[in-house]
Amino acid sequence: MQSLRSSIKELQNLSYTRQDLCFGKYFKAVNKIGTIVLACTFKLIYQSPETDSGRLSIQNYCLTHLKWSTTTYNKVFNSTERQVLNASPNSDEFVCDVSLWFKLLMNVLRTVVEPIKEGIRELKNLRNAVCHEDLMMNDQELHQRLVRLSELCRDVLENAQLLVPDESRASMCMMIAEVETRLRDLMGVEVEANDIHSYLEDLGEFRQKKTSKMISEGRKELMSHYLKMKILNPCPWLNDNRFSDFTVENTFTSLKLQESGAIVPMNDILNLSELKQRFVPQLVIVSGVMGAGKTSFYRYLLHEWCSRSSVVTGLSAVDIVIGLEMRWLTCGSLVQYLREQLLKDTSRLFSESDIIPVLQEMNVLFIIDGMDEATRHGRALLREVITKFTNSTIIVTTRPEFTLELMKMAEEHIVLQIKGFTLENQKEFVKKVFAIKYPEKRRFQKEVGTFLAYKNSVCASLSSHLSLPLNIALLLVLWCDDYLKVTAVTTTTRLYCKIYEMSQQKLTQRLENGGGGHSASIGLKVRRCLIELGRIAWTMMLEESLCLTRQHTINLMEFCEREGIEPIQALSTFLNSETKETLTGTICDFSFHHSSSEEFLAALYVSEEVATTGSLFPLLNDVNTPRFQEIVMYTTGLLKLKGILTPPLASEIKEVLSRCLQTQINDPHVLHRLIQEANGDASVCEIVGSIISAERSWVINSWDLLELTEAKRNLMRQTHAAPAHVDIYTQYTKKLEDCPELEDIIRLLGKINVTKVRVFVDRQFHAVSEQDQADNLLMPLLISNTLLAFTGHVGLVFTSGLVHATNLQSLSVRITSLEALVHMSQSIKKHRHWKARIMPSKKWALKNLVLFLDISKTIPPPEIPFLHYQKDLQLKLSGVTDEDATWAGQVVHRLNRSYASLTLQTSHLSPAGYKHFLKATRDVTIKVLRVMSDKLDLREVSGAYGRRGRRIELGIP
Repeated sequence: MQSLRSSIKELQNLSYTRQDLCFGKYFKAVNKIGTIVLACTFKLIYQSPETDSGRLSIQNYCLTHLKWSTTTYNKVFNSTERQVLNASPNSDEFVCDVSLWFKLLMNVLRTVVEPIKEGIRELKNLRNAVCHEDLMMNDQELHQRLVRLSELCRDVLENAQLLVPDESRASMCMMIAEVETRLRDLMGVEVEANDIHSYLEDLGEFRQKKTSKMISEGRKELMSHYLKMKILNPCPWLNDNRFSDFTVENTFTSLKLQESGAIVPMNDILNLSELKQRFVPQLVIVSGVMGAGKTSFYRYLLHEWCSRSSVVTGLSAVDIVIGLEMRWLTCGSLVQYLREQLLKDTSRLFSESDIIPVLQEMNVLFIIDGMDEATRHGRALLREVITKFTNSTIIVTTRPEFTLELMKMAEEHIVLQIKGFTLENQKEFVKKVFAIKYPEKRRFQKEVGTFLAYKNSVCASLSSHLSLPLNIALLLVLWCDDYLKVTAVTTTTRLYCKIYEMSQQKLTQRLENGGGGHSASIGLKVRRCLIELGRIAWTMMLEESLCLTRQHTINLMEFCEREGIEPIQALSTFLNSETKETLTGTICDFSFHHSSSEEFLAALYVSEEVATTGSLFPLLNDVNTPRFQEIVMYTTGLLKLKGILTPPLASEIKEVLSRCLQTQINDPHVLHRLIQEANGDASVCEIVGSIISAERSWVINSWDLLELTEAKRNLMRQTHAAPAHVDIYTQYTKKLEDCPELEDIIRLLGKINVTKVRVFVDRQFHAVSEQDQADNLLMPLLISNTLLAFTGHVGLVFTSGLVHATNLQSLSVRITSLEALVHMSQSIKKHRHWKARIMPSKKWALKNLVLFLDISKTIPPPEIPFLHYQKDLQLKLSGVTDEDATWAGQVVHRLNRSYASLTLQTSHLSPAGYKHFLKATRDVTIKVLRVMSDKLDLREVSGAYGRRGRRIELGIP
């Protein structure tokens, strides 16, 4: 009893409570039982002839059987682990903890353990939670957790039974019983005095481990840092307190992510193994244009991790999230960044050489925002992370023009396109913003309804821009300030112009109220200060910097003072400002909130210089990287607004943009955006048209992203130009009328009259009795003789127009009327090859003709016209029965005397009907006869081949 009292006293002296004791028991259960379950699972599955019944060391197995290189082996396992793995798993020296057993199961056994991956990952996550968090629990909660642990262990072992030979399953059953007995005993046993020492030792030991220290201390510091990044206000320089609640929690709205056209749920970004069956991607590249929501998504992930939310699949299991914003990065190595910027306090607990090895032992997620804003230091740091953390997931956001550079950095990568808001997401975002601004329900509903009505009507021309979260947020800022200001907003350039006009007006009003003079003169001074800030922004773009240097700040302040404007108040209107107390006094650091702000102001300065000099040169002589793409766009828009966008300037814009984008200059998105920013200027449309006309071909599919198809359609509509060749494909599941954008493109191509076109509408051709036709759409292409190939359903108009189509090379058509067939025969007759000797202009290029005759079986065969086509003709008939066999044979006989192939699809011919068909076609040359019938057997008709040399192919429809 005295011993127990002294132990309890020791417990109190060490500041441990009853809850700590419960946690200690749970800690021991998870670690010991978890280790036993994973060890048993691995060893029994590992026992196989190729591992010498489990005696072969892991090192030998990986190098000889899995064909790993030494480099790969060293990347997967660290030096301490490799010492253990040199021994046989059956030996006493082979001692592993939960982490190493988990790593062996996931990396060595890999796909073999696919059915139990979820369970063993959950065991690992339990171990992470218990080792790196001070979980609070009482006796009842401990009992519940142990019951759940028992169920989890049983699930893992029972599912593992299916993966081992029958003789090993008895061992699994014994292990299940042993685990449940241990946990049941642990739940029922009272805490003894000697138990207290044991649990306290375990608690003390894990709290001294380097990884635990990094996680426990690092989490606190990181979460404190990330909480400062919860604001999503797009215009913090406005100093409008009404938008201080623009937080991740209040306003973040789901974003649209895609991979090769397939929708990827935003919260599955850490669960992409299904998209890449061969591997789990190390590098996840989130690519999107300016304002698509990349930085918001970055901050959303940090917020979800800080709040320990389970919404993002797999995020709660991450030990530490290391977030980097490239725009603020001034360090060239990860250790330097952690010690000087992100983890200053935690890094002091470790020697510099320990930081990377400790992080490599943990489940670390890297989230890096703004590759397009990275300096050489940022690029070097990213390469280091990719090289040293091969088992970690690295998410990097970037603009599309920098995607290729990232793809080259890591072999195992995946590219996700971030497309911003869907229409439904836009509506949801608007509601969230107005819910903050107008708490009163009736006012909220009124404002939401009025704004959405405006957006869907007056603002319809801006619809493509408003899918970008930044743009709709800026539009909302303008609307809330004065809804009349937004009526002229039709492009991104105009949107930013209005935002900065509002900022200038606010500053002018404040200065006037402070006795700074008349508003007109103050307004001119503010404008000159803004243009000077634009000059600094241009310099910073050349320097690849987002933060103003001390010299930049001094120069701007001196400029403001010369203009008679209070510097801090002026700069704080347009820039982020941070005040610091130093030994020498108070200093203010200024920076641009977003790269788009820097780019727009730089373009403002460029446009002012162009207005003076009349040329983009020599100012833009050295511009040759994608970083300057947005500046070119804004400059184009500003020159249009000034009314000075001339054809020579448009040619210079083309030259600069070509240098910036190089091979991407023909990107339809970029070209369409250029025309939009120029508000459809004729000179810009002309230079864009010349770029499109120089293109060799476009392939337009019904399954392409709608934004891409619409960009191509709008380009053709505005420039009256198209590439030399355009191919159009539709999915079998879609009717052409379900693709109005493709119909518009075909009409436009008919008007352009120079592009060679191929159209493939599979459903029209293959679907029996389908009435959808493309005659009227295709007629302009036939008349202009620009149709090279077509697959689909045609009628009287198309078959009559065939007479003009001497350039037609391939034709696969389904015909459903006798009239259309007659007109087709007449058109083909005029294209007979013998006419080429007399009338060379009538020479026909048609090399492939496939005819699907989907006509009524009541039409008398004598009425079937003869097709004057002497090359390889392919014919299809459908639904032929015994009653129709002779009719079908006579139709084939009437239509032509020679076929490359004849197909009877979805037929119901018996051997007798089949013989009637062959008899009716005995004088017809058919190289290949395919009969798809559910009543025929090859053995039954083997003697009825018809004419010699004919190949028969039978099948079941």
